[in-house]
Amino acid sequence: MKRYYYQLVDEQYDELGAFIPDGSHKETAENRAKVWMRENNVSEATLVVNSMRTDNILDMILITIK
Repeated sequence: MKRYYYQLVDEQYDELGAFIPDGSHKETAENRAKVWMRENNVSEATLVVNSMRTDNILDMILITIK
């Protein structure tokens, strides 16, 4: 059962247009975000974790690529 949907946003909270599949595991989404960031030369972004049930933001994970 998919519990979360994800958005990858920049420091101004503008969506970056990355496709990260809905799912139940934040780690998988974080890994997909890192791959997208490397491919698109984005060094820092925030992965926003939203509830599928309530649409509320549940978590915001800062990701930095070196």
